[in-house]
Amino acid sequence: MKNCWDILNITQTTDRNAIRQAYLALLPSFHPESDPQGFIQLRQAYEEAQQWEASSADEAQAAEVSDEHEMLVAFRDLLASESERFQPSAWQTFLQQLNLCSMDEVDKLRWPLCDIAMETETISLSCLSLLAQRLNWQPQEAEDDAEAEELDAFLEAVKRGDAFDLLSLTALPPVIQDQTHAYFFELEHIWRFYPEHFADALQQHGAWVIPEDQRLHRKLLHWFSAQQWGVAELVDIARRWQAAEPDNEDAHYYLCKQRLLCGEGESLLADLCDFWQRYPSTQADDLLLGWCRQHRPDFFPLVVMAVEARCMADVEYVPGESARTRLLWADILLSGTLSPLGRSFVESLFYERKPAKWWKSRLAEQGEPETPLLDLYRTAEQVALEAFPNEKPFYRLLIRLEAGDATPLEALLTRMLHTKAEMEPEDILLKDDLAEELAQAQQPPASLLQEDSPAQREQESRLMKTLKIMSQVAAQRGDSGNLMKILRIIGLIVIVIGALNRFYHFF
Repeated sequence: MKNCWDILNITQTTDRNAIRQAYLALLPSFHPESDPQGFIQLRQAYEEAQQWEASSADEAQAAEVSDEHEMLVAFRDLLASESERFQPSAWQTFLQQLNLCSMDEVDKLRWPLCDIAMETETISLSCLSLLAQRLNWQPQEAEDDAEAEELDAFLEAVKRGDAFDLLSLTALPPVIQDQTHAYFFELEHIWRFYPEHFADALQQHGAWVIPEDQRLHRKLLHWFSAQQWGVAELVDIARRWQAAEPDNEDAHYYLCKQRLLCGEGESLLADLCDFWQRYPSTQADDLLLGWCRQHRPDFFPLVVMAVEARCMADVEYVPGESARTRLLWADILLSGTLSPLGRSFVESLFYERKPAKWWKSRLAEQGEPETPLLDLYRTAEQVALEAFPNEKPFYRLLIRLEAGDATPLEALLTRMLHTKAEMEPEDILLKDDLAEELAQAQQPPASLLQEDSPAQREQESRLMKTLKIMSQVAAQRGDSGNLMKILRIIGLIVIVIGALNRFYHFF
């Protein structure tokens, strides 16, 4: 009975290519339609020859492995050990064994050890760096450019080390260890070399976990924040980071960023304003502007001015004229999220720059009540038009700021506007008078029916004493009676004004 080699008409061989060529040469002679039985025999002979070749190759490889140097076998065992492959102490033990070899042996083992490491999928790069330093692995010139590039990339990965501490995986099953290591290694590789595909990589599903590793957690904060993805668990991670390092700018930034991406509203505002003032930067600008766009769009144009004032503080700076400011104003204007008041402000400065026209027309037509936002818009327009804001809106903002009644965002904007307007002594007096007037207006009606307060009586007494002293001085100087008459008239006027004031409060 013919064996497979007789049917293929070749001698027994382990050359897979020779077996295939013999099969293809005989195939036209055994067509499946004209000679189906011959075709089946030829096919079976081809498959048997392939199986014999494969088994012979496995035996040869096994024989070759058995002839391997004991250090290569020990290295394979180390990489296959579930309990030792991530342990630096186990790698140190292997290096001590390697040091017992002669210089010639070490030189012969240098690149075979590197080849084994490159073929291993799950390997601790941080541990492998110990071996790389001992054997002085360096980029090599090779005839095949692809092999040279592969070696260079591998050695660069060894220098960077692991994405996280692989010892944190030792309590997990080996399959989970392997998949977790592969996922985060690939994720870091894509982030570094193919960032345009990073969002797709984040959405992959598989059997992996997030290890308890601080370095990895901070990488995740960076990656997800850069992709504008909010994750509630990352908020807790950032909060623990900031608690451990209160003065760390990155910790503060990622905490605010993740809270913003998770949709946090008013409770985030105070921390955002604090971060913007403590760590002025483009990142802080984007956080505050992003929050306003989501939760307070009418404050967005004003915050844009605050950002501009911080970034362009020079002598020739004209508020509202920078390209970035006008671009952001145009963007929020076209978004359709501004109220009529906000649109009027932006359109006035963006297109016509007509002072005070926009808010007067709105008050006349709609009777809009006095609010801190309206005062901010009025003052901001005067600042943008380089007019000194010496009217009540600006004073009311300063009064709210000094009294501690301003919200964090109002306080931030008021301080910005205040830096653009230097107040003269008479302006301060006008502000103080307005503050006193507002305080009296806020008193309950019942208090107006009571007798004069001690402060009022003291003020009237002080004024009368002043008039008396002036009259005595005039008498000592021998002034004529005309001066005394004038003083008496002034005193009478003061008394009448006081009476009218009490009469006014009564009604």
